[in-house]
Amino acid sequence: MILSRVDLEKEIGEGRVKFDPPLVRGQLGPASIDLRLGRSFTKLRESPGMRISVADGLKAIGDSGLWVTKDYPELDEFQKRNTFVLEPREFVLALTLEKITIPNHLIALVEGRSTYARMGLSMHQTAPWLHPGWSGPIILEVMNNGPVSIELTPGIDRPCQLTFFELKTALSASQAYGSGPDDIYQDQKHPLVHKRSDDG
Repeated sequence: MILSRVDLEKEIGEGRVKFDPPLVRGQLGPASIDLRLGRSFTKLRESPGMRISVADGLKAIGDSGLWVTKDYPELDEFQKRNTFVLEPREFVLALTLEKITIPNHLIALVEGRSTYARMGLSMHQTAPWLHPGWSGPIILEVMNNGPVSIELTPGIDRPCQLTFFELKTALSASQAYGSGPDDIYQDQKHPLVHKRSDDG
């Protein structure tokens, strides 16, 4: 069952689905919730000749120098909003502004929004699900497939949306995401650094 706006308002109002910072006017739709773009962007560097395997996770690139991250404060030195420009065929990892908490009886699907898709922007490549028990911001795998440069404004642009589904049977705390040692992205703060990034 997909949750409607009425269901979502109840889940949020009773503290089961949580957003930090709180949602603002206009984010809640008929059956989905728009999310704001965060202020951190990570790009993979071009590294001709380099080859890595991610079969064992992301630890292979931990000290490789393959990526660079830049955080954008809300305002620049002239008190104007900072923006990030994504060039054609450019790929970047970004975070949502909101940290999301999912209760054990729901699962959420993140998708791009139509307005952004029509300009060639995709928001995720292969990872659309937020599992029951999830806590943290969402990593967006943003690709500009279009022919023009696109300006993105942290805190203002709402490039993706969440749809919530109710599970037939809620998970126990010991079954939910975050309860196991392999749930390495719980409460993530960076797309390429997590609690097992430094494992040997």
